[in-house]
Amino acid sequence: MKIIPIFLPYVGCKGRCVFCDQLGATGRVAIPTFEEIGRIIEEYSRTSSEYELAFYGGTFTALSVERMREYLEFVRNFRVVKKLRVSTRPDEVTPEKLAVLREYGVETVEVGVQSFDEEVLTLSGRGYGTEVAERACRMVKEWGFTLGVHLMLGLPGSNKKIEILSALRAVECGADLVRLHPTLVLKGAELYKMYTKGEYKPLSLKEAVELCSDLLIVLEGWGVKVVRIGYYIPPDQVESVAAGPFDPSLGDKVRRRVVEKIFERLRPKKVVVPSRYRGWLKDPMGAEVFEGEDFSFDELGYSDALFLLGKEVVECLNS
Repeated sequence: MKIIPIFLPYVGCKGRCVFCDQLGATGRVAIPTFEEIGRIIEEYSRTSSEYELAFYGGTFTALSVERMREYLEFVRNFRVVKKLRVSTRPDEVTPEKLAVLREYGVETVEVGVQSFDEEVLTLSGRGYGTEVAERACRMVKEWGFTLGVHLMLGLPGSNKKIEILSALRAVECGADLVRLHPTLVLKGAELYKMYTKGEYKPLSLKEAVELCSDLLIVLEGWGVKVVRIGYYIPPDQVESVAAGPFDPSLGDKVRRRVVEKIFERLRPKKVVVPSRYRGWLKDPMGAEVFEGEDFSFDELGYSDALFLLGKEVVECLNS
């Protein structure tokens, strides 16, 4: 089901993290009125009769209970809105707020964890620690919601080992879906000042592809769906990106690299690939390639192949 994204810039946010610049990332700073939200929904309703509406861009559960109810009550009155999801941050997940979400039929809660590493969270100005992040994720699952976890790669103080351990923590906390966001340096963020002073070095595009591919292998090998790789920056806002691995086709590059790694490590003789993904196979390395509904590599399905590769990725942490 397609999503109607409703952005509520900085709504509920009590501070600014070093990487955050929602104006630069989206071009939006004003909070949409209910009238504007209604127009957005009506516009989407012209092309489909069923949507999931998502509140993004702020910390939804940091709003008062009354304000949360106003938003949820308003949007669920539109017939095309069949499902609801919200995004929030770990230190604003409480039983009281989750009860309101469940009352209004919200199905998915996406938690902007960003990292499960204590030092990285501190250097990024998140204002909470690992224990709070884990508790929030487990609470969302205990209340019966689909749990989404946002992980940022390349934050200050982070490294490959920390990123992989964060992915494993997301698995342990019961994540159903994950978004992987390599950090971008936006001109309106504190991180931009750190970058210009030489205090922060972003990932290169090559590094981001390699790192994201390893995290995708671990996550999807352990049954967690990666639903997004990289930030979407509107074309008219691209100039706000000062540095970092920005590429509109990052997700496709990462999944191509994943398939390459499967070939490099497993050397399959017979491969079945869905026709829509045939372009991912740049070099089949002598394997016979057939088209079918699902990936397979010799006798292994896609998730089984990722699980084998994921074990190697995790084992390398101790080498």
